[in-house]
Amino acid sequence: MSPFKLLFCCALPLILLNTSCTEKFYPETDSDVSTLVVDGKITNESGPYELRLFRTVDLIRVDSLKPEVNAEIILKDGLGNSEFFQEVRPGIYQTENNIIRGTVGQTYWIEIETQTGKKYESTPEKMPPPYDIENIYGKEEEKITSATEKQKVVNFYFNAKSNSQDANFIRWEYRESYEWRSPENLNTEKFTENPSKICFPVTNFPLVNIYDASGLNSKIISKQATSTIYTNQVKLLYNYLIDMALFSTTPENYKFWENIKSVNFSEGGLFSAMTANITGNMIACDENCQIIGYFEVSSVSRLQKFFTANDFTLGFAKYPEECETMEIREYPPDPAKFYILSKKRVQETNIYTVRRKECYECNVVHPVNKPSFWP
Repeated sequence: MSPFKLLFCCALPLILLNTSCTEKFYPETDSDVSTLVVDGKITNESGPYELRLFRTVDLIRVDSLKPEVNAEIILKDGLGNSEFFQEVRPGIYQTENNIIRGTVGQTYWIEIETQTGKKYESTPEKMPPPYDIENIYGKEEEKITSATEKQKVVNFYFNAKSNSQDANFIRWEYRESYEWRSPENLNTEKFTENPSKICFPVTNFPLVNIYDASGLNSKIISKQATSTIYTNQVKLLYNYLIDMALFSTTPENYKFWENIKSVNFSEGGLFSAMTANITGNMIACDENCQIIGYFEVSSVSRLQKFFTANDFTLGFAKYPEECETMEIREYPPDPAKFYILSKKRVQETNIYTVRRKECYECNVVHPVNKPSFWP
């Protein structure tokens, strides 16, 4: 899940949340209420810089956001420069002229005017100094999987440091991709027009990962967690890639994500989670207008690293668990998901022995092309 979707799940003032963004509770709301939602950032990388602009809709009827189209958005800096965002898709805006390049120590903000004439702006923020990701590494450890069981895993971590005492707050995002090869052969039938045996699944991790380094004399960050691989998984069988982005953020932006995290991971039932009014750094120029979200000003560093099973002493699965045969009783299996190996009838009950179709042609569920971030 992207940070924008996470913000929508966890910060929208019109929604009362459960402990997970995947299960939402929609109380009765005034369908005329419309809140502008902003998600965008500028970093020290070259543009284009992107901003997403949407409005809340009647969530009882539509579980989505409505793109805010034809808005005029201007990016400004403390040196007097300005640059327009151009709408590239409904609700998605990007800079295109490279007039402004994010620079550490400079101040940036945006101004928005919708097609109805409503005006908004973000609070100016100064871009903080960056952290550098020094390395990504895996450690063989035990993970508690239940009250009585532990499992051997490889936990992945990173270390980072900054040479500036003004680099106090960080947030990181990471994703994984690996080479998947379908282990089974089938000569008599094909499930897709162009069958493939090699695919490249991608996982984006939705957790809010933040760290307060303001109390550190030396800005050295050690053993911060990313992904985990269990020994019964085949992710390390060929090539496994971790792709990381580490953002050095402002104190205000850190507080914003801290508030989102506290709501997203609150414990207890539905009504123990308080309604969240996490408005961010956006300001409406008219008190009758509502806006939430954040235009982030941060510096960023990135690092990728490949791993295989040969990098560790643990033994990992050679055959994916999801490709083991299984039995489905009574009702015929979903033909889009399963291939029937055999069928028998026992005491008036049909029993189907099946295997998942991706075990023959991985492109049934996985992309065949390497993701854009794969080196």
